[in-house]
Amino acid sequence: MSTHLPRSGTDDTPVTEPDLIDYFRDGEKPRAAWRVGAEFEKFAVDRATGRQIGFDAGTEAVLHALATHFAWEPHSEGGRLTTLTRGASTISVEPGGQLELSTAPSSRLSELRAELDTHLRELKAVTDPAQVAWIACGVTPFSTLEEIPLNPRVRHRLMAEYLPRRSPTALHMMKATASTQVTFDYADEADAGRKFAVALLLAPVVNALFANSPLYAGAPTGFVSFRANIWHRMDPDRSGLLTELLAGDVTFAKWAQYALDVPLLILADGDSYAPAPAMTFRQFLNRGIDGRFPTCHDWDVHLSTLFTEARMKRFIEVRGADATTTPVSVAALWKGLLYDAGALAEAERFARQLVPGELRALSEAVARDGLRAACKWGRVADVCRELLGIAATGLRAQGEETSDLDALSAERAPGEAWPAGSVAGVVRACEY
Repeated sequence: MSTHLPRSGTDDTPVTEPDLIDYFRDGEKPRAAWRVGAEFEKFAVDRATGRQIGFDAGTEAVLHALATHFAWEPHSEGGRLTTLTRGASTISVEPGGQLELSTAPSSRLSELRAELDTHLRELKAVTDPAQVAWIACGVTPFSTLEEIPLNPRVRHRLMAEYLPRRSPTALHMMKATASTQVTFDYADEADAGRKFAVALLLAPVVNALFANSPLYAGAPTGFVSFRANIWHRMDPDRSGLLTELLAGDVTFAKWAQYALDVPLLILADGDSYAPAPAMTFRQFLNRGIDGRFPTCHDWDVHLSTLFTEARMKRFIEVRGADATTTPVSVAALWKGLLYDAGALAEAERFARQLVPGELRALSEAVARDGLRAACKWGRVADVCRELLGIAATGLRAQGEETSDLDALSAERAPGEAWPAGSVAGVVRACEY
């Protein structure tokens, strides 16, 4: 979930609809400037009980300790420490106290790996390993939703008021899930459209490789990725697979038209956020709100409240993978598919065989059955095996090692390998 530190002193010049499309053109970069960013989410849990440790119970104290011992710059909201920055990296707290590392944009996968390793060493240095375990999975395995308090961030409080009116699983998504999200650059509109379409079409298949949430509240859920099941019931205005967008070429204008018609969720209000009136961004653009018309910053904030499987800002963000203990492999797979011309062409050929209208059913099958899910080619595992080969070829063409892909199995998703029974066994299976 995007951090979006509150900002004051932003440009208050109203924007026009062409400005909103030009926003995406501002993200165009030459091939040599392409980078990969990642957001690695994780839970702190009590080692003895497996229960999630929330913001008040320990996450805020961890942020204070990191700021004290490792030169992270603290950022507070309403007197509570919620975010740290160091260079181009950010550590932030998610609604249920999950901790997210947003990495600096990196040209090499080894840089992502090194940053994650440093982050984990620092976390373990400021927590007692006998009492606290840092685990990566799609859904908190032993806590119930009711046991997880909401953190005090204004943005999250406003989301918690709005989203449950649109979704029965909104609070589960906010407080009880964790993911790995990766971001990629594009050269121009055509390149962005191809990458965005490939990410949307292949995400339901690729996500099977990372399905890692079979347990919730201490009981089997019947899903290899219960997190994916939660997302399938999220606010339909701002979530999903964007099948309508996939008719023909994907363009900046088509994506902007979709985003313009999504209802506002929150409004930037100086250095904080405020509830939004019941209107779409298009209505905000045309009518204003109490004499105020949207700025580029309002558009940026609005785009951060779209929770589709992939989304575009001044980069493309792929969002659907459960958190796992090998999260750099998510970045490796998509970098292999998207950043080499030959691999992208192969991935696109594969992706275009998928019918957009069938994606929802495929995604639901993957949530339930993981790599064992049936698809038009036989099993999802068979497709993933081919995609891993394409990605490996793409990585080698970029001068990258393929070791992160070697951590993936096209035979069994992580969530299919959890031990039955004990808290200790589950924690071991998910612990960094």
